Amino acid sequence: MTDAHRHFDRICRGIPIANPDKAELISSVAAEFAPYLAHVADAGDADSHAAVSASALASIFTHAPHLLLLARRFADDIGAILRGDSAEIIDIAHDRFQRDMRNIKDDAKAMQAIRQFRGRVSFAAALGDIVGQTPMDAQFAWLSNAAICAVRETAHFLMRQAAERGLAKPPQDNLAGCGWIIFAVGKLGAEELNYSSDIDLIILHDPDQNPLEDPSKAQSFYVAQTRALVKLLSAATVDGIGWRVDLRLRPDPGATAVSIQIAAALGYYESIARTWERAAFIRARPIAGDMVAGQNFLGEIQPFIWRRSLDYTVMDDMRTMLRRPADSATWTGFNLKTGHGGIRTIEFFTHVLQLVFGGRDPEIRQHRTADALQMLAKKDWITAAQADSLVVLYGLLRRTEHRLQMIADQQTHSLPRDDESLSNFARFLGHEDTNSLCDGLTAILAEVSDMTAHDLLDDILNAGLNDTSNPTENTKEDADSDDTKTIDIFLEDQDQLINWLGSIGFQRPNDVAAALSGWIAGRIPATRGERSRMLLGRLMPELLRQLAKGTQPDSAFAALAYFIEGLPSSVQIFSLLDYNRHLARLLCDIIVLSPRLTQILKRNPMLFELLLYKEFFDPLPDAHSIADHMRTIITGQDVEDALDNIKRHTRELRFRAELQAISLSSDRSALERSLSAIAEATIQIVLELARADMERRHGKIPGLCGIIALGRLGISQLTATSDLDILFVYDAPIAAKSDGSRSLDAASYYIRLTQTFVSWMTTQSAEGALYEIDLRLRPEGSAGAIATPLVRLSHYIDTDIWLWEKLALTKARFVAGDKALSAPAMKIICDAINQAHDHDAVMSSIADMQKRMEASRKDASKWQLRLQAGGLGDLDLLIQGLRLIYGNHFTDSGQAPADILASLVTTGQIDNNDAHTLADAHMVMGNAQHALRLSIQSAQTVNDDLPPALGQFLSSWLDTPDINQLMIKLDEMRASVRAIMTRL
Repeated sequence: MTDAHRHFDRICRGIPIANPDKAELISSVAAEFAPYLAHVADAGDADSHAAVSASALASIFTHAPHLLLLARRFADDIGAILRGDSAEIIDIAHDRFQRDMRNIKDDAKAMQAIRQFRGRVSFAAALGDIVGQTPMDAQFAWLSNAAICAVRETAHFLMRQAAERGLAKPPQDNLAGCGWIIFAVGKLGAEELNYSSDIDLIILHDPDQNPLEDPSKAQSFYVAQTRALVKLLSAATVDGIGWRVDLRLRPDPGATAVSIQIAAALGYYESIARTWERAAFIRARPIAGDMVAGQNFLGEIQPFIWRRSLDYTVMDDMRTMLRRPADSATWTGFNLKTGHGGIRTIEFFTHVLQLVFGGRDPEIRQHRTADALQMLAKKDWITAAQADSLVVLYGLLRRTEHRLQMIADQQTHSLPRDDESLSNFARFLGHEDTNSLCDGLTAILAEVSDMTAHDLLDDILNAGLNDTSNPTENTKEDADSDDTKTIDIFLEDQDQLINWLGSIGFQRPNDVAAALSGWIAGRIPATRGERSRMLLGRLMPELLRQLAKGTQPDSAFAALAYFIEGLPSSVQIFSLLDYNRHLARLLCDIIVLSPRLTQILKRNPMLFELLLYKEFFDPLPDAHSIADHMRTIITGQDVEDALDNIKRHTRELRFRAELQAISLSSDRSALERSLSAIAEATIQIVLELARADMERRHGKIPGLCGIIALGRLGISQLTATSDLDILFVYDAPIAAKSDGSRSLDAASYYIRLTQTFVSWMTTQSAEGALYEIDLRLRPEGSAGAIATPLVRLSHYIDTDIWLWEKLALTKARFVAGDKALSAPAMKIICDAINQAHDHDAVMSSIADMQKRMEASRKDASKWQLRLQAGGLGDLDLLIQGLRLIYGNHFTDSGQAPADILASLVTTGQIDNNDAHTLADAHMVMGNAQHALRLSIQSAQTVNDDLPPALGQFLSSWLDTPDINQLMIKLDEMRASVRAIMTRL
C-alpha cells in the first residue's frame, strides 16, 4: 500500500517527519522494532513494509512517548496494524477481555484486564491513524466501543461480586432487572470518543425494581457499586489507568450521590434542569446495566429534551454556551476545542439546531455529529454543502485533537505552548514546518466560521462566535444593560468557565468551577434564593478577576469560598457588594490578607456596610467619647439588649480600626490607641452595668471599686488579638453589707460583681463575646480571690510579691470604676515599683522567666516573635527589668517601652546607642506582630515561609523592600537584643 492509498489529508499530511534532534534515539528505537517489521515483509506486503520503515516507526514513537510505551507492550501487534488489520486486532482484544472479565474473581486482576484492553485498542487505533490505515469514523467507533465494553463488563463483574457476597441475586447475562442503569453522555454517548477522553456517565438506580436481598439498602448499595465502578476503571495502577470517569453531568453533582434514584432524576429534569443539561441528553444512551429501564427513562424525559414548539427560548442560554474565551494571540496554546472556528463551534451549531427543531421532527434527534448534520441537510435546515463541509472539517479538527492526546495520553485540546514543541507537533502530523500546519489550521477554522452561518441563528451565533472578548469583561456601568454577560457563564457552560478560570491564572480551575456550580445551584444557605444567585452570578467575574491578580489565586478563592459558604441565607451582602463594586474589590483584599477578618465578616457580613459612611476612615474617638456614646445607645434598655448593643458597637469599632490598619490608612500607633480606647470604654460601661445589676439584686454597699489594666492594655498598646489583663480592686469597711433584701458582705458582694463583669465580657451570645479576660496577675494568682481588697493588695505588695509580679505592675493603669479609688490604688503600686531594685536580683528573675520561655521555642515558628531568643518576650523583660532596676527615676506606671528607654537615657542610666537599638527593635518587631495579628489569629498557625500575600503585607506595613529583607532585619535585631542583654 502506498501513501497515495492511505487516509492522509490536508491536516495529517503523511507519516511523521523525524525530529533531527533525536537522531540517536530514533536509531536505537528503530533497531528495537525492526524485527517486528520483518513479519510484514514475510507476509508479502512489500509496499507497506517499504512505506513504514523501522526509522519511520521510530520517528512515530519518539514523537509520542505514550505510544512508545504501548508499542513495547503490544509489539506483536505492529505487523498486523501496518498490514491494515487493526480491526482484527481489536476484535481479538474484545473477545479476550470479555472472556477474562467473566472468569476473573478479584479487583486487582479486573483492573489489570481493563488497562491491558484499553492499551491494546488504543495502540491499534493510534498507529493505524498515524500510518494512514484508519479513517476517523473507524477510530471513533473503536475507541467508543472499547469504553462501552469496559463499562458493561465491569458492571457485570460488580453485580456478580455482589451476588457472591449474598447482597443480590445472580445477574442475568444482559443485566436485565439489575436496577442499575448506566448512561453514556457527551462524546461517548455520540460514539465519538476522544483518544484520551474522560467518559461522561450518568448513573441511576431503581429502588423499587432490583435484585437485592434487602431492597431497603438500595441507595447505599448502588452508590457503593458506582464508586467501585469508578475505581476499577479510573484508579492508577502499574498498568496505567483504564478510563477516567466523569460523573459531573448528573443532576446537581455537588449535592447528589454518584448514583441517583430514577424518580429524583426525573423530577430534576422536568423542573429545574438547565439548557446545557438538555444539550447533554441529545447524545445520551444507556450502555450498561438494565438497558430496557434505561430506554424507558429516556422515553420519559423526551419532552424535557425535545419540546414540540420551536424552542426559541433556548437561544439566550445557547448564547452563553457559544461564548468563548479570547483566542491566544499566537498559535502556541491555541485551543482546538473552544477556539474560534474550533470543534465546539461545530458541535454547538449542530446542537442548537437539534434543540430548536428536534421537538417536532424525531429524525433530527441523532447522536453522532456527522449523522445530525446530514439529517439537518436532508430536512433543509442547512444546505448539503454545509453538512458535507462541516463533517469533513469536524473530522480534521478531531484528528488533530487525537494526535495531540496521543503524545502523552493527556486529555488536552490545546496546541503546544512553546515554539519548539509546536514545531515537533507539526512534524508529527507530517508537516515540514510550523507554518505549514498553521496555514492549514487557519483555512480550516475560517471555513468552519463560514459554514456555521445560519439566518435563523445569526443573533445567537454571531454573538457567540464572533465575540472574541472575554465574556465576563464587564464593568458595573454596563452590567445593567447586559447582565447575562456576567451571570450566564456561571449558570450554563462549565467547560467555558474552566477555560476562562485557567486563562486568568487559576491553577485548579476545575475545583473552582465545581464550587461555583454548587453555589449557583443553591447548595449553600447564602444562595438558596433566586435573587441571591442572580446577584452572586453578577458579582463573581469581578471577584474572580480580583483574586486572580494575586500570586496565589487558588488559595485566595479557597478563602473566598470559606467566607461565602459560611454566610447566612440572605441577599443583603450580595446586594451591598453589587451596588458598591469598590467594596467587592476591598472584600477580596481582606480575604487574601486576613483570614481572621474574613472569619469575622463571615459571622457578621453587614459590617461591610460601615464602609459606606464617609467617617469610616477617620481617626477613632478616645475612650471617654466612646464610653459616652455607648451610654447613649443603651439608655433605657434592659441588660441583655444593652450588652448586645455594646457588643455590636465594640465589634464595629474594632472592625473599623483593624480595617484602617490593614488597608494602610492608619499606622501602628493609631491602631494601638484605637483598640485600647475601645477596650477601656467597654470595660467602663460593662462595669457600670454590672454594678447597676448588683444594686438591683443585692442593694448598694458602702465602698469603692475599680479595674486596673495590666499588660498591653495598661500601656495602651493592644493588638487585634490581645486579651485583657486586669486586676479588680475594691475598698470597703470590713463590716460593710449591702442594703438590699438579699444582703451580701463586702467580699461576697465584690466577688459576685467581678464574676458578673467577667461573665458579661467573655460569654458568647448571638452577638458574640466582647473580650477574653485574664485575672491571673492578681495577688496569689489563680489561688487568690478574683476581687482584691485594697488593704490586701497593699499587704501583698509589701510582703509577698515576687519580682516578676513587680515587672507586670510596671504596666499598671487605672481604667474603670470609682475615680476616688484610683489615687490610693495606684500609689500602692507606684510605691512598690518606683524605687531602685537590685540589678542582680532583677536579672536573675528575668533569666528564670527566659528559661520558661525556652521550653516553648523548640517547635515555634520564627514568626512567633515573643518566643524567639532576643525577640519581643526577651525585649519586654529587659525593658521592664531596667524600668524596675532604675525605678527611683520614675514617678508613675504604665509607660510604653519607648518612653521607658527615653527616660533611662535622659537620666543617664543606659547608653544612648543601646537605647536606640532596643527602641528600634521593639518598634520593628512590634509592627510585625501587629501585622501578623491583623492577618491571622496566631503566629502558631503559619509556617516560616509566609503566604506571599501576607509576606507582601508585612513588607508594606514595615516599609521594607520584601519579606526576605524583613527577615534579615529581624534576625539582626534579635542578635543585637541578645548582645545587649548579655552586656547589661
